[in-house]
Amino acid sequence: MRLWKGKGSVGVNVSLVRATAVAYHGIDVGKRGSAACSGPRGRRWFIMAKRRASALDIVFCIVLELFWSWNWIIYQSPTSLVIELGPVVLPSRFALLLAFAVTGFALFLMRYLGDGGTRSQRRARRYALAFALGAVILASDLADGSFDGELAGAPFAVQSVAMGAASAFLYAEIGELFGSMGATRLRFISTAAIAALVICVPVQMSLYWIGGNAREGLMVAFLVLAPPVLDRLRRHYGLKESRKVERARIPVKFVLTLVLAGLALGMLQGIFTQITAGEGHSALNPLSSIGFLLAAGAAAVVVFRGRFDFNRLIYHTGIPLLALGFTLVALNGNAFVGFILCVAGYYMTQVVLWVLCVYLATQSRGMVRWLFALMGCMMALGQGVGLISIDTFLYGLDHEASVLMSTSLLLACLFMSTSASPYESWGMVRPAEHAAETDIDTACATLALENLLTARETEILPYLAQGRSRKVIAEKLVLSENTIKTYISNVYSKLGVHTQQELIDLVQEKGREAADAPARL
Repeated sequence: MRLWKGKGSVGVNVSLVRATAVAYHGIDVGKRGSAACSGPRGRRWFIMAKRRASALDIVFCIVLELFWSWNWIIYQSPTSLVIELGPVVLPSRFALLLAFAVTGFALFLMRYLGDGGTRSQRRARRYALAFALGAVILASDLADGSFDGELAGAPFAVQSVAMGAASAFLYAEIGELFGSMGATRLRFISTAAIAALVICVPVQMSLYWIGGNAREGLMVAFLVLAPPVLDRLRRHYGLKESRKVERARIPVKFVLTLVLAGLALGMLQGIFTQITAGEGHSALNPLSSIGFLLAAGAAAVVVFRGRFDFNRLIYHTGIPLLALGFTLVALNGNAFVGFILCVAGYYMTQVVLWVLCVYLATQSRGMVRWLFALMGCMMALGQGVGLISIDTFLYGLDHEASVLMSTSLLLACLFMSTSASPYESWGMVRPAEHAAETDIDTACATLALENLLTARETEILPYLAQGRSRKVIAEKLVLSENTIKTYISNVYSKLGVHTQQELIDLVQEKGREAADAPARL
């Protein structure tokens, strides 16, 4: 194929440009764009398309920043507010988290089993649900006598339940959007999640000091506008809504990690609410944004500089940092520093779990529709259990609760970070080095030719390079696990590697070489 077209013109390889645009910038140039790329103005057109994609990337960061801010303001920051219904007195966040967990589980079941209806019907239901929840939140405030963001009694209980349901809805909606981007953009999603932590710091500080009614109105506006904005982003990126119902195996280790992280956050809320004993709002809330900056900095270093895999990111860095904060409190150290370390450890773990959820959602078609709903449900459940534990049988035992939580987190890291079988662990994947799908295919094809792999071995190689387990490969190719095990051994022998991680590293190195090819041209 001729690479250059026309005398003195600026031309490029059409297929190469189209593949590069899709793989690295999310731009499907199509036939018209491909024709433009082959003309004199091709380079200028491609630069403009790349800039449009970069602008959309910024929008994704903003969406995630608003989502982190919603989570912190609505249900994650410590507060001493309570719901009083006659003789029953409950922490306001507990009612919210219970509604969050129940709604999240309902969304998970609906999407796991198949919610039915056409695309337009599902869109109408989503828009109606967001509008209804927003209306309930505002109506509850008005029913309390004045629109000031300060509620009590039954209206406060109703609003807390509505906010919990809205949080579960947003978790599933925003998660599905990012999950549909696929494993080919893990590096971008990691960057967006970390950048969002930094951007949300001034936003959270501003929201803390404005009036309660203004803050409430902004939160409702975000809730109501989220579905149409997400749909618009999905159309711009060409991300198709998954309609496949697939009852894939639920990753148990991942779910246990979610519950553990939620449990730690719930106990964190309870402990520091008692320590600060603030009237409704703790003075630590705006200053806690320092923890977000610390989380963003630590995550950027270990993800992009250290190039840690998921196991090391979660069980060797994020959760131990969270445990360090509890340890500082247990040793009667500076409570503020301990709080900041806990916030940093939690949000670093949250960011990594978010990226991991995207990766897991790509391992089986249909999982993207329900996996994020399950993630939100499990984290809310753990958080609710941790919060109510501090307010009941651990009440007043801040020191003992901190020791218990710190020890539990470290023991969990010890037992959950193991990768006894390289075929069954998602922990070996490194989000910063996960190559684009087109690069993986090219690298696998090159390695298969260079090492004389058989047709079946060539078919298995891409699955191994994507971190798929032996069982998943067997299901995909309709073969027994023992047969797959034999083929895998042959692949390892021919490629000169001993573990799946070594194979992934080898393929990613080839993939980076393929990524450099457009630049050389």
